[in-house]
Amino acid sequence: MARKAKKNNEEQLKEDINTETEEETDNSEKVKSDELDKESVSEETENDNQEENQNNTEEEEKLQNKILRLQADFLNYKTRTEKEKTSTYGNAIADTICALLPVLDNLERALEAEKTEGNSFKEGVEMIYNQLIGILEKKGLKEIEALHKPFDPNIHYGVAFEECDDVEDDTVIEVLQKGFTVNDKVIRPSMVKICKK
Repeated sequence: MARKAKKNNEEQLKEDINTETEEETDNSEKVKSDELDKESVSEETENDNQEENQNNTEEEEKLQNKILRLQADFLNYKTRTEKEKTSTYGNAIADTICALLPVLDNLERALEAEKTEGNSFKEGVEMIYNQLIGILEKKGLKEIEALHKPFDPNIHYGVAFEECDDVEDDTVIEVLQKGFTVNDKVIRPSMVKICKK
């Protein structure tokens, strides 16, 4: 019986040693596995960080490009609105002057009509005419010089032809109605008679 107990103790010890050895082996494998896991996790973390940095850099470049495009669009918009503003202002002045041109025409006709009633009427009309011309010239009005000039369809409106020996062909020989420009824009072409041979 003592032998059996001794044998059982020895077997128990062997089993305990085997169990401890297996546990140590398992523990060392776990430690190695944990170390490998930590290394792979750190490599994955580094890879993730590199990819994240690359993605951040690409996003920053995209945002910078977008900002540059927005700045260019804004500058184009600003330039375009300034041009439109200038054009609108110029058109408003041209429309106003164009509306006043018939008054100018009537004043010229009144000045050309010689009346025997006295010079005071004519002097008054001349003063009005000169005042009106001064105002319009300050706004940019210029008369188109047409008489004895070569015919130009951009600034002249030919309404009649006449044979003329002492003047070259396609030359304006009479101005029927004056033409005008405002800031180099033709608002009314000169109505002219042209020499044709």
